[in-house]
Amino acid sequence: MNYFLVQLRIFCTVSLAASLEVVVVPAINATINEDVLLGCLFTHTVELDLRYIVIEWNHRVGDDEKAVCLFDFGDYESCRSGSSLSINEISKANASLLLKNVTIHDIGSYSCTVTILSDKAMGRVTLAVTAPPTVSVNTVNIDVELGEDKTIICEMKHFYPEDHSLSWVKRGSQGSENQVDVTSSAVVGSLQQNQDGTFNLLSFLIIKGTLADDGASYVCQVSHEALMTTLQKVVSLTIKGSKPRSGILLTFLLTCVITAVVCVATFNFYSRKIKVAPKVTDIIQSNHFRMEDPLSLACAVLWFKPKAINISWYREEEGKFQRVLISKWKSTSLSNKLGEGDRVDYQSEQEQDKILHFTEGDHDIAMTLKYHQGSGAYSLISQLTFRTAEATKRKLLYSFEVQHDALKQSVSKVVVLEIKGACDNSVYFPPRMKRPDWAIHAIEEGRRTLVNYISPNILPLLHLLMSKKIISEGDHNEIKDKSDVDKGRTLLDMLSHRGQQSSAEFLEVLQDTDNIYPGLKKFVTTLLESYIDKEDKPLIDLLNGNLPPISFEGINENIQITNFPEEISEAVATHKSTLQEQMERIKPYFVFDNSRPLLQEHFTSLVILNVREKNKTEHELLQHRDYTACERIDLKQLLSPSAPGEKPPRVTLVQGVAGIGKSVMMQKLTHSWACGMIYTGFYILLYFSFRELNTIKDNISLTELIVCSYPHLRALCNKILKYPNRILFLFDGLDEFKLSLEFNNPSIIDPSIAQQINHLIVSIIKGDLVPEATVLITSRPTTIDLDNKAYFNRCAEILGFSKKEISAYFLKCLKDIKVADHVFQTVKSIDSLFGLCYVPAFCDILCFYLHKTFHCKGKWSQISSFPRTITDLFLRFTKCLLVCNSDEEEDLESFCIEDDNDKNEIIKLAQLAWDGIINKTIIFSTKDIERNIAQNPQDKKSFWKKILTKESQKMMQSHIWQFFHLTHQEFFAALYCISANEPSVDHVHKAFSSKSNVFEIVLRFTAGLVSHSNRKLVKQLVPKHQVKETEVFDAIKNVAAVDVPKEDTLSPENITKYTVHKRQKLTASHCLYEAANENLTQLVASQTSDVVNFSYISLNVTDCTAIANLLSYHQTIETLELDGCKAGASGFQRLESVFSRVKILSLEGNMLEDEGAEIIANALKNETCRIEILRLKHNSIREKGAAQIAEALKTNSSLKTLGLRANTVGAKGARSIAEALEINTTLRVFGLQFNKIGDEGAKYMAQAMKTNRSLVELRLGDNDITEKGSGYFRSALEMNDTLEELWILVNNISNDGKEKLKNGSHKNPNLRLN
Repeated sequence: MNYFLVQLRIFCTVSLAASLEVVVVPAINATINEDVLLGCLFTHTVELDLRYIVIEWNHRVGDDEKAVCLFDFGDYESCRSGSSLSINEISKANASLLLKNVTIHDIGSYSCTVTILSDKAMGRVTLAVTAPPTVSVNTVNIDVELGEDKTIICEMKHFYPEDHSLSWVKRGSQGSENQVDVTSSAVVGSLQQNQDGTFNLLSFLIIKGTLADDGASYVCQVSHEALMTTLQKVVSLTIKGSKPRSGILLTFLLTCVITAVVCVATFNFYSRKIKVAPKVTDIIQSNHFRMEDPLSLACAVLWFKPKAINISWYREEEGKFQRVLISKWKSTSLSNKLGEGDRVDYQSEQEQDKILHFTEGDHDIAMTLKYHQGSGAYSLISQLTFRTAEATKRKLLYSFEVQHDALKQSVSKVVVLEIKGACDNSVYFPPRMKRPDWAIHAIEEGRRTLVNYISPNILPLLHLLMSKKIISEGDHNEIKDKSDVDKGRTLLDMLSHRGQQSSAEFLEVLQDTDNIYPGLKKFVTTLLESYIDKEDKPLIDLLNGNLPPISFEGINENIQITNFPEEISEAVATHKSTLQEQMERIKPYFVFDNSRPLLQEHFTSLVILNVREKNKTEHELLQHRDYTACERIDLKQLLSPSAPGEKPPRVTLVQGVAGIGKSVMMQKLTHSWACGMIYTGFYILLYFSFRELNTIKDNISLTELIVCSYPHLRALCNKILKYPNRILFLFDGLDEFKLSLEFNNPSIIDPSIAQQINHLIVSIIKGDLVPEATVLITSRPTTIDLDNKAYFNRCAEILGFSKKEISAYFLKCLKDIKVADHVFQTVKSIDSLFGLCYVPAFCDILCFYLHKTFHCKGKWSQISSFPRTITDLFLRFTKCLLVCNSDEEEDLESFCIEDDNDKNEIIKLAQLAWDGIINKTIIFSTKDIERNIAQNPQDKKSFWKKILTKESQKMMQSHIWQFFHLTHQEFFAALYCISANEPSVDHVHKAFSSKSNVFEIVLRFTAGLVSHSNRKLVKQLVPKHQVKETEVFDAIKNVAAVDVPKEDTLSPENITKYTVHKRQKLTASHCLYEAANENLTQLVASQTSDVVNFSYISLNVTDCTAIANLLSYHQTIETLELDGCKAGASGFQRLESVFSRVKILSLEGNMLEDEGAEIIANALKNETCRIEILRLKHNSIREKGAAQIAEALKTNSSLKTLGLRANTVGAKGARSIAEALEINTTLRVFGLQFNKIGDEGAKYMAQAMKTNRSLVELRLGDNDITEKGSGYFRSALEMNDTLEELWILVNNISNDGKEKLKNGSHKNPNLRLN
């Protein structure tokens, strides 16, 4: 290997008195890919010992400085691949750094810092790297017919820096030495930068065949600072038929002279009016390229008049029917593509000479427009750049199209990019993670489950971790002596404290322990999915196979694309047209202006996330929605591979609660496919609704099912099924399917054989019937058994709207931006309502009510008085439906049901809803309606039709009925519960005593319906029935009286038992909030235990509001435990006033961070604060949060115990707390373990102990404290006589240092050191 050696010359004499000096060569020049030695010598008067030498090399570019390598007391660490120091040379006072294969990214200033004992010196080296260009031309010999135009292309590649000189000269024929500079006739493209920082450039020169040029040559000359001499590429020119007889030649020349005189005389007059057709070159692509570089395609359009011209780039895939427009540009409106970040470069004083840069999707486009002054003509170069990593296995066709007035028809040029073979031996590099401390956060997020897995049998894991040197033998002994539950906790604390690398190594080990802990690998893999930073997938749909290595081939304008049979193409076109018409308009829950809005106008994007927990609660009101560590999936990426090297999912399950937008998403996907906007890799899409599939009673084959739904495919159904890998099945609403999916039954693989419809669906999902078809299914959560979810390659969940999208949806529904913003801000202030607005269906309900109640009557000024609970809203919404759908306009408040038949129908409708909740039925047939409500469902004046919606089933020519939304059905079930007159059945008792969560929302509505504020409206709905207020209040008291037993162990059985009790308590809190009965709430609060525990159940903001409402009436709260409930700062903010009134507050494992710490600090600052014990372990509290808590400690006089274990307050946070401890006189126990305070933090804490006389126990274990830090405490303990226990020995203190600390002169002789 040839090293680029640097000769160091030292021109000074170092005196013996000098302590430490560093001598470097200040500037070094290198060529790319060479090995470079950055010289650094140091001198010292004492004998060198590697144990006392530290050498640091850092690289600075601008304000950014990064470590290159570190030699630290004999240990060496390299941060730049290929960098190295020689230990032998270091012992000779040579700290020179070797950089192998330098790149453009290595350019910059390097600092060499040498530290020996207490002496330190530094020198700086500047490294400059250049890359010489490679130059090539498209041909070395060119034959031209007389009068023909030809183009020569010169390409510079991989050069740096960008400064260069590229010129063209023309040399005379027959050995003539005459040279003419013709650079002004050339058109130069824009610089294209590669991934490695180097540049590429194209130059086009157009030549015209004349007899005088026969035998001439054109030379492309390139100069660059990295080149020793100018590079030249010569192109020889031959004019065909250029040897006529001398007489003919003389005649020809005289004719040319005379003609030229005439032409010149008239040229100026007509030149402006002549149209000249452009000459379009072939698409140019690189002959050589590297995988890491972007690929550029370029095409030149030369010598055209007038200026007006249209340029388009298209992309197409072999075997597909539509080409996709990438970009369209008009020269007459140069600014039409400019957006933020786009630019126009003016390269001369002529305004016509410009370079335009802009971006379209994943493609960068550059347009170079040149004006030829002599002829008045124009030329341009269009360059298209994209990443080769976005290519797929199929052939990709890129086409360039030119339209101009002088052309009879547009001119197209095509290039084929083909990838050969699959990547069998490709190495998959793990994707980047979203945050640098991902492993630490992953351990904290999965802490409870990890402890449950490893604690009962932790010894094999400890031995494995020791063998990989992740923990030491001392760590092993410390952990094994703990109790079973504490073993796992101690190990996780230890690893989290030691940082990202140890945590990441631990998680890697866990994935190889399935033989010890079955199921743990799967849990860890799922846990880590949300931390992967996956780049956005390309718009090209990656639907077939893995990403292979890419090799592009040359241009072929006559490429033949393999199409499917023409008859199939025609059927597909008809199919797409049919789907477009069917899916063009969305059917909203409620119509505001008697029209169905266009899907494209009404659709608002939804948050789609990878599912991480498959046992999800079904109801939207019970959901905890956390975006912090989730991967958002775009609709275009839903069926694409998760990462390079992975296959696309064949079967995808998308889950979401009722009304979240699953069906609208399927409608949007179907419509977009039919319009050629998405998933164009499928040539047929077959959409089925499980509602319609429920109507199929007899056996049916797949071909019959397709023909029954899509009659226009009858003749070609069998032919279509011959291409299964191009078929996309959409099945919407699995939760509504009445039959069960039995995955264990044998499958029928012949699509023409009839079978039960549920068996048919299973055969498609399993891949037995249509083996390579892609399947997308939507469902509510918990519909599919966990064991059967193995058949789904991807599980995703729709979380609905974000705050921004809620605001956008309000605007779409209410039209007026001021009104929509006013509504958004008002609803946002009401937790119980805003907590539901992420569900699109609920937004529809809310907007419909607001529109009909306030907008239609011009009462927006009264909006502050609108409903404050979900019961208030649904009660008024129901009345609004009945009023607004009546024949006459009536006021909402005065509306009353007078007709006896209507009164009976309301009760029957409520009973139908009640029975549906019990039987988990949300879809009702016409027979259900006839049996339960009306004998004649066709009666248009039926009262119940104002509540239920009808949907036609085209397959079996029937109808189905349903409530607008599941929550509306639950509202009517609650209405039945409080008003039903059935002496034999106590519906209230049945609902409140149920252990199933299906009644949770019904119970909330039940409580809200008997509230005093709603009594009048309820009586208007059910005037003939007595509302069971007493029974409901008694039931709420009984549910609230359930005591939550103490959690003594962490067994899964106990966790489940405790969770059920806690959810009952939470339900009671919500019922009290809905009932809004102060006397009842006071009574329940007085009977509530002094220990309130909601730990380890997920709480949302609405839950916290309900809990705060109950506890605001509780006068003697002793303990409030909210460990691991993930309520976040926004949730705990609702409980801030409650926090200050409890004695023991436990908020461990909530990832509060600094924002949550501020809420805790505010509670501590409260003048009436009663908090005596505060536990804040595992909350990611940093320096800022520690400072806020410290400020509160300066004035707080109630707190006696504070636990901040396993946060990251650091030395600065420790300083803030130490300053507070010098003032505070009441805190007795303080835990700051695992906080990385180091020796600096120990210094501040020791200083505080010199004056503090209240602390009796201080815990500072596992804080990277060394003997230096412990030394600060030796002097502090000589002055402190109140501290009884100091936890400090479990640090990086030597045995000698521990003995010094133990044997120090302690003022308190009873002090215990741990």
